[in-house]
Amino acid sequence: MSTYNLRRFAQPDALKNIKPESLIAFLKPHEGYLSERNFTLAINGSGELEYEALAAILMDSNEKTPIPMIDALYCIQEMSSDEQFDNLHELANSVNLTVEADCTPADLAIAIWLHDQELLKRSHAEVLAFTPKSFMYFQAKKKSKKNLLNPNAEKRQSMEKEMDEWFQQNKRGIGSRVFAFPVQEENKTYFLIRHGMPFKREGKIEEGKSGSIFYRPEFHDVVIYDNENDELAIFNKSQAKKERHMYLGLFGSHFFADADHFPNDDKYTLAPLIEQGADALTCADISGMEEVKLTEIQLQFRGPLNDRQTYRSKDFFASLSGRNRTFPNYGELVSASFAVKFEKANRPRTVKVRTPNIANFDRKEDSHLIETWLRKRGFVIEQETDEEHEHKTTEHHAEEAAMA
Repeated sequence: MSTYNLRRFAQPDALKNIKPESLIAFLKPHEGYLSERNFTLAINGSGELEYEALAAILMDSNEKTPIPMIDALYCIQEMSSDEQFDNLHELANSVNLTVEADCTPADLAIAIWLHDQELLKRSHAEVLAFTPKSFMYFQAKKKSKKNLLNPNAEKRQSMEKEMDEWFQQNKRGIGSRVFAFPVQEENKTYFLIRHGMPFKREGKIEEGKSGSIFYRPEFHDVVIYDNENDELAIFNKSQAKKERHMYLGLFGSHFFADADHFPNDDKYTLAPLIEQGADALTCADISGMEEVKLTEIQLQFRGPLNDRQTYRSKDFFASLSGRNRTFPNYGELVSASFAVKFEKANRPRTVKVRTPNIANFDRKEDSHLIETWLRKRGFVIEQETDEEHEHKTTEHHAEEAAMA
């Protein structure tokens, strides 16, 4: 039975937004656990923590991983946006916290957390900026039996070299790194890919004087290989199509000797909502999920104007039942949003599925459990196995020979 790991946190960028000394103060209560994982709360010669080692520990969690630490990191990360700065500043002033001139939103959020956890929690519940994490899914042309749970260092280094060539050609610099995290209980391998982005120049004010800063931003993308279903899921922050295509070709060629192993074919269907109604939302057989409600659908009407119609409700099927209505039978159902209540979670989180192959999550770490549910409810179009593909190819060749 599938299990849900609420303890995983894979946000290296979020960690680097916090002053090292503030992050150390936050992690101090969990020093014993981190020491067991061979991590020392100390600043290195570059004036920083070993962020990548810390991210690896938070990504590769175990039963001893402190749940409060992970939940706190999510709260701090989700409040650490430019849009929340004024709100955080007011909160800090309300409890007489000193706000340094160079304080970032992340620094403010962690300072408030260290002073009064409930204060930040209440603000987080009221004004959380909804920034869904969007995965695009690419199924294999035919389901392979190859297992990628433990890619070796030589393979990763070979991928890094080829990535560097692509990133440099596309003005993103060199220095890419590939980190692999096998997750046995999910039968998946999570790849964190560090790389640069095009140079950025911004105006700045320092000590009252106007100036500029020129730097190359650092990004971390997530690529997940599903061993059981021979499928690649990609979350790239830039959302650049050509970057996704690079990842698809790279993983296909390096692991399957076929750059086209993962074509951009359809994955999702929303037909179960039409055919099964509220029964399609059943989740009692999924360990870690408590309840699913349909909260939004979008219908598309083919034509030159690309018209769309959206319906929203706290519970769409309950609304239909209460008004003695049936599910809309016009237009093409192209997206659906669900409110998913996870075990041990304080409130439901939103999941949006868009055909043909996109799923949005409040937290990308929710993806495994949601994918398990979507497959069991029939929202995923299953790809062919090797045997089915070979049989169909043989039949096709026989038909061509008969017609010749």
